[in-house]
Amino acid sequence: METGPGHKKQVTESQLLIKKCHHCGHVMELGRETDKCHHCQKAFLPSNYFSKIHDKTAKYKDLFSQSSELHEDEIIKGLHALW
Repeated sequence: METGPGHKKQVTESQLLIKKCHHCGHVMELGRETDKCHHCQKAFLPSNYFSKIHDKTAKYKDLFSQSSELHEDEIIKGLHALW
């Protein structure tokens, strides 16, 4: 996998997406982005929301990606972690 300038480092399928709820602090380890906190039910937006939302044909649930579909530069450091 190339990671030089112009290349995005892709998350492998064996990596987890670790997300901390910004509302209650609950930590979730998932293989896919979640649309809400498993503890307090606070709703979340998908990664790259502003670029994905312009696709009027996609259903909201389809905007959430598998961890293997995300690139390092698409996650928000501090709210997400790749492990």
